[in-house]
Amino acid sequence: MAARRTRGALEAAVLRALWDTDRPLTARDVRELLDPGTGTPALTTVLTVLERLRTKGRVRRLPRSGGGHLFAPAQPESGHVAEAMMSALLAASDRDAALLRFTGRLDDRDVELLRRALDPGDVPGADPDDLAGRQG
Repeated sequence: MAARRTRGALEAAVLRALWDTDRPLTARDVRELLDPGTGTPALTTVLTVLERLRTKGRVRRLPRSGGGHLFAPAQPESGHVAEAMMSALLAASDRDAALLRFTGRLDDRDVELLRRALDPGDVPGADPDDLAGRQG
């Protein structure tokens, strides 16, 4: 018997499948990309997860020629991660301590990237809107 996914794991697996491709997918495509080691969910389950992710603003549903829908992530993985990090930081009762603890666990490469992001110069691969938003 295959191991059951924990709560939220199927949503994460569906998002991973969408992020790992460079095109919108059908629900059937998404289902085929899920790890069979944790059990392949029914197509209706995948459709339900995609719809829940759509209502949360995580997935876009696009019309498909010939009927049905295609699904794509609403934002790149980096945007999703940045949003989750901000949400966690905003929920902290001691934001300063949380931020200091987080940055204290970064490796040298991440610290250097963070330093460059905080400098007014260009940051390769960064979204200019994200960099402009840090000051406001």
